[in-house]
Amino acid sequence: MKSARMFSGRALALGVAAMGGLAGCASVGEAPPYPTRPVKLVVPYPAGNAADLVGRAVAEKLSGQWGQPVTVENQAARVSVPGVDFVAKSPADGYTLLVHSISYAVDAGLYSNLPYDPARSFAPVASIARQPFVLVVSPSLGAKSVAELTAMTQARPGQYKFASLGPTTQIYFVAEQFKRQSGAHAANVSHKNLIEANAAVAKGDAAFWFPPVAGAMAGIKEGKLVPLAVTADQRWPALPQVPTMAEAGVPNMTAAAWFGLWAPAGVPDALVNKVSQDVATALAAPDMREKLARMGAEPLTMTPARFGGFVASEIESSKRFVRELGIAPQAYPPPAKP
Repeated sequence: MKSARMFSGRALALGVAAMGGLAGCASVGEAPPYPTRPVKLVVPYPAGNAADLVGRAVAEKLSGQWGQPVTVENQAARVSVPGVDFVAKSPADGYTLLVHSISYAVDAGLYSNLPYDPARSFAPVASIARQPFVLVVSPSLGAKSVAELTAMTQARPGQYKFASLGPTTQIYFVAEQFKRQSGAHAANVSHKNLIEANAAVAKGDAAFWFPPVAGAMAGIKEGKLVPLAVTADQRWPALPQVPTMAEAGVPNMTAAAWFGLWAPAGVPDALVNKVSQDVATALAAPDMREKLARMGAEPLTMTPARFGGFVASEIESSKRFVRELGIAPQAYPPPAKP
């Protein structure tokens, strides 16, 4: 198989080029007074997930701007689909919004019969942030570089495991891509959530995994996780001492987790534009940029139209990568674990 990027460089370039302004966002009519009551941001993950951390930062900022409570509701399940479907079927009034990650595109590329239509059930509102993944290993492993990790797993095939959040998640795809391109040997062990997977690697129950930077920062700072490389095309500000995958000897492995905001389809365009502009204002605030930086993320600002195009391109990239990995389209809901 040819070396493959997890996500298209063209799509990411579109997002980066759009950062910093919303000049192309044309208002459609006059927005009704909004919000006049509390707004709920649904995060289809448990608390502590990277999307949850980003969503809470945005919620706090928007609450201050709007003068209304903006709360985060975690709807955690084995996969993110139920929480997404909940928002798809919510009233199209702007008071229930979805904060999701690139898994929105991964699910669309993987499942053959989602209960919602990723292209039609939602109105793209705004991108929020992006960050690379970071390859972290257990301190007890003793590996100080990607080359050392790869050599260890090759010397004892079948002995090592990598953690993931399940074989239908982007984190799993990144690990499989790493195995293919580095020659590492390891078997997947799925965990319920980020906290559990970090703990498994910290204890040495799994040798490594690829969480988003935001999901690994606490463990890295506490010395429970050892970072070996980031999946960015250049060193990441939050982890300047950590090499890129290319610097570590694994080229053509650039991948990024991104986060965005969606509304149920049917929300008036004027309201979508207002929320998008308010999110852009929040992301431009120095304290917000600093908070994201502490998480290992950077703001990513797009108009609703640009964000919609970006998501569509990421869905196509996900479908392509699923084919390259030889994964057959999955039926939803997935079978229960034994």
